Amino acid sequence: MLCLAVLGSGLLATPPAAFAQGPTTTAPAPATPADEPDLVATRFLTSCTGCHTLTEAKLNGPGLAPASTWPVDQLKTAIKRMEKNVGPLKDEELVALAEFIKDRKAPQRLGAEQAKMQARFLAKMAPPDAVLGAGLFAGSRGLLHGGLACAACHSVSGKGGNLGPDLTGIFTKMGGATPLISAIEKANFKIMAPHYQRHPITTQEAIHLTEYFSKIDPKAAVAAPSRFALAGAGLAGLLLAGLTLYLRGQRQTRGRDTKLTRRRK
Repeated sequence: MLCLAVLGSGLLATPPAAFAQGPTTTAPAPATPADEPDLVATRFLTSCTGCHTLTEAKLNGPGLAPASTWPVDQLKTAIKRMEKNVGPLKDEELVALAEFIKDRKAPQRLGAEQAKMQARFLAKMAPPDAVLGAGLFAGSRGLLHGGLACAACHSVSGKGGNLGPDLTGIFTKMGGATPLISAIEKANFKIMAPHYQRHPITTQEAIHLTEYFSKIDPKAAVAAPSRFALAGAGLAGLLLAGLTLYLRGQRQTRGRDTKLTRRRK
């Protein structure tokens, strides 16, 4: 998952005036020859789509459709705040990304570049296999570097864990194969990152998992457990942690008492 959030919280505080305007556009992007990459679309795909869509759909960050009405300078400021995630950005890069978000043809540009990237990318890998992906998700097939199976925290069609969101419609929500492969491989989410940095998911595993997710019917999603059930699970966890700390404290107290008794003798 090249999940480098270029436009995180800086885009959340949308000025009310921005919604009063109709969609705005910038000058059309220059035509890109079919055999040459659209560099701005490529940058958006590899740096932004793990967390953002060009619609109002939310991923790890907000959808960027409302931001398309913002002035370029305001978008540049919001993007620049995210340099801590992607490294330094030159002014021309900020302008290019801001104008891309405002371009009405951005979804088409993104789709075309995604298809080119995917073709180049998959040509170097074994063909995607949904059966292997299902095994990696459920844990019946281990990840190469020993990472936890997805089902330890996530469910698909009601099967799996409930610590993370249900992933039944994740292929459509992420916008297709390329951004989803990127998001899985990088695992750059708060809870996931520490574990998968030590046990990275390979590109080939991400391809198989993505193929598996692509075969899941989004309508097969199952309602999440009630807040009461989740609260009960959380309370049980807290009680267990509290009991562990109590017993540890008791052992330490008994140890100190034993040492004191020996000294008195």
